[in-house]
Amino acid sequence: KYINTPQTIVYDKGRQVFGLSAAKESIRKSDYAVVVEGNMDVIASHQAGVLNVVATAGTAITEMHLKALARFTGDIRLCFDADSAGINATERAVGLAQKAGVTLSMISLSGSKDPDELISKDPKKWLAAVAVKTYALDWLIERYQSLNDISSAEGKKAFTDTLQPVVGRLTDPIAKEPY
Repeated sequence: KYINTPQTIVYDKGRQVFGLSAAKESIRKSDYAVVVEGNMDVIASHQAGVLNVVATAGTAITEMHLKALARFTGDIRLCFDADSAGINATERAVGLAQKAGVTLSMISLSGSKDPDELISKDPKKWLAAVAVKTYALDWLIERYQSLNDISSAEGKKAFTDTLQPVVGRLTDPIAKEPY
């Protein structure tokens, strides 16, 4: 679908936020930004009237991306694909968000693999989806609870082993304590 552009002196994936120039006023007005994986997701979203959407280069979200968005809002909502790359990116982003001073949430899509596909089916469902957010760490907990049988000792161990490093990356003791 895409040619993965290599990192060069001219193009730094860790700094580029696709669509930010077109989305920044909408981000300020709505007081949140939606971050998706692909440029086509951004284009489709803007065509559907949801203008506060930007993209990273795939799931390569960095602290620099979050800091760039933090200039406009402290509420960042990720809508990455629910595949292993998207989940791994969410796990990494939890700690990065705390360093960048933003609140990170997730937007879940049902029945579609990405925003572009959902918008092509029904743009109104995309409008509804961006309005519903789940705090990123809570989203991860829900996800891993559904993947592990936490009624068994083995399931509890797998659940804890997976999430402990993510919680461990939290630096704010008040945010960390409930987990």
